[in-house]
Amino acid sequence: MTELYKATIRVAGIVQGVGFRPFTARLAEEYRLSGYVKNQSGHVLIEAVGEKTALEGFLKDISERRPSGSFLASVESEFVPAPPKALTGFSILPSDEAEGAAVMPSPDIAVCDDCLKELFTEGDPRYLNPFISCTNCGPRFSIVKKIPYDRCSTSMDAFPMCPLCAREYKEPKDRRFHAQTVCCNACGPTLFYTDRNGVKKGADALSMAIDALNGGRIVAVKGIGGYHLATSPFRAESVKALRALKGREQKPFAVMFQSLASIGEHCIVNEREAELLTSSARPIVLLDRKPSPIAKEVYGSSRSMGAFLPYTPLHHLLLKETGPLVLTSANPSGLPIMKDDAEALAFFEKNGLLSGVLWNDRKIVRRLDDSVAAVVGEKLRLLRRARGYVPFPTRLAGFESGFPPILCAGAQEKSAFCLAYGGFAYVSAETGALDTREAVSVYESAVPDMERTLQITPELIACDPHPYYEATRYAQKRGLPIFYVQHHFAHIASVMAEHGLKSGVLGAAFDGTGYGADGTIWGGEFISAQNGGFERAGHLKPVKLFASDDSVYQAWKSALCYLYDAGLYDEARAHAYGARFELIGAALNAEVNTLLSSSMGRAFDAVSSLLNVCHESDYDGQSAIELENAAARYQKEAGLANASPLPYAMGADEFGPVIDLAPAFAALCAEKKRGAGADELAYRFHLTVCAFTLEAFRALREKTGLKTAALSGGVFQNRLLSETLEPLLEQAGFSVYRNEAYPPGDGCIPLGQGYAALLALEKNQKKE
Repeated sequence: MTELYKATIRVAGIVQGVGFRPFTARLAEEYRLSGYVKNQSGHVLIEAVGEKTALEGFLKDISERRPSGSFLASVESEFVPAPPKALTGFSILPSDEAEGAAVMPSPDIAVCDDCLKELFTEGDPRYLNPFISCTNCGPRFSIVKKIPYDRCSTSMDAFPMCPLCAREYKEPKDRRFHAQTVCCNACGPTLFYTDRNGVKKGADALSMAIDALNGGRIVAVKGIGGYHLATSPFRAESVKALRALKGREQKPFAVMFQSLASIGEHCIVNEREAELLTSSARPIVLLDRKPSPIAKEVYGSSRSMGAFLPYTPLHHLLLKETGPLVLTSANPSGLPIMKDDAEALAFFEKNGLLSGVLWNDRKIVRRLDDSVAAVVGEKLRLLRRARGYVPFPTRLAGFESGFPPILCAGAQEKSAFCLAYGGFAYVSAETGALDTREAVSVYESAVPDMERTLQITPELIACDPHPYYEATRYAQKRGLPIFYVQHHFAHIASVMAEHGLKSGVLGAAFDGTGYGADGTIWGGEFISAQNGGFERAGHLKPVKLFASDDSVYQAWKSALCYLYDAGLYDEARAHAYGARFELIGAALNAEVNTLLSSSMGRAFDAVSSLLNVCHESDYDGQSAIELENAAARYQKEAGLANASPLPYAMGADEFGPVIDLAPAFAALCAEKKRGAGADELAYRFHLTVCAFTLEAFRALREKTGLKTAALSGGVFQNRLLSETLEPLLEQAGFSVYRNEAYPPGDGCIPLGQGYAALLALEKNQKKE
């Protein structure tokens, strides 16, 4: 008689909501095994009985043939001889909530090709159904209320399954076997369209919305993680109306296209960008524009366009009839994206520019904006991490056990938070700047929600030391021990966390503002990370800037401050149109509402204004973005042959290299007088930043012996800067790392805070 064995297998990771149990049941049938699979709190438990060789093949294939949406953090197994009367058949058992590995809910997954085929097949029970899904696709994190992931734990619990869906749900060979979002035209959510004439539902609702969009009107459309505002990108007046409705004067809009071929008609798409666009996350991808009939009001002065593909069946149904659509989050600028139907309908009632609301009765549990990405040097760079990526974890190797669960509060701008525990970091979606009561409320409710969902109770909080950050105030209210992490250290630590670096790193953290350890505002920092700690290793020379909140959007003020600092008073007076300079100069002399700052971001703003590229920003980073656009034009049209960096001075203080940009500003003024164009000078300024960064890294390598470079901070959202600097560092013998799966801006801060805290805890443990 063949000897039988029983394998007890625990699989942790993203294994709930991705068809892992149906996959396991089918695989067990293939290997002729008996037993069961079930969800537990944070993992999947499998007990399988069969011949040892079959069990070994089964275990191997669990990892190698796993569902595409899954992520296996660990697979633990134990084999023991099975009794003669072992289990018979293989079944999926009800979930239980036994304690186990860390909970890892699945991100939302774009509608799959199999469902799209059914969506457009006449006679199919899901023909033209806006909510079609299966175990391989559909909403996940946006609708889950608790773990384990079962229908009763999602907002689909409001919709009883019809006989067809119930039969498919129970059939092991069906694609919808245990698909918690299963529904069809006979059951599930209902589509509604509300306009000034009343409410329509079902096919009539879809038809009304399509008619409105084809007529150039604006429609609010309920998505997976919130509402969008949609209109035609080809009608300038429609886009202008959308800007008025949203209160967004100049920031470019993203456009959803019906296919990759359609995107190619309007944008340049390389192979890596195509992979990103068609991935299951379906992010907005920044692409270089082609000449096209899309209205300039969509993208303004930007050389790029944000493009993305449909990720819900409703999007496919709409775009099949309308063609490309501007699709932007439904919220007045500065406020969180709307997710609740009552809020969206109230917004409609108050705004005559909005033609109607296309909504449904499936509740959005968790608001998620669209993710934004770019390809920089053939590598992914996320610029906003949200739908499709959250809450996918980052592995923190070496911190699997012996460390407390940590809540990482994040920053004020691009706010996000993180829970770090068990060797993984779970970073939330960005909730925007914490500058409004509404944004703070969303943040403060999202933190405990994430803790409940992931079943992580923090024992320590890591946060920024800035006394006026709302995230820091929230951390202080929690009553837990606090570990403060300086802002720019957190930037560099986030790169280290992404790439598993523990020590021996030189970092460049370039951004607009961050609370410095000396009480000044930092922003152009060189960092040394060694032995679980961090030190300031160099910086831009601090310049006296204005401290008012609006000054960060007024690049002309930054220009005057840098010119004044360089002693270029005549040039400052000319740039300020005379009388205004006298007032500014007096304020700087008297140090009225001023601060010292080493900010790289403000230096970019100052150059942008000095070159008459952009004097005031309508949105965050506009001055620097338009300076990059100007520099990129010169690079494309004139090439590299005749361009050279501007002069700068490099001194030193107790920390390390100190870069003085006064010579660069003097040279910019002189070159302007000689007739040099703004595009050329913008490009040369980019070369200047690359030149002094390289020189500083070389000096620090001589001092420390370190050869690993990490680049982070909002300034590194600048694609031209990254693509120019990184090869220079590599050619000089540095191993270069940067943020990829997290934004280089403040969206990476909570990850860095958590990693910095863990490194410090590890260092203390070693001392003990």
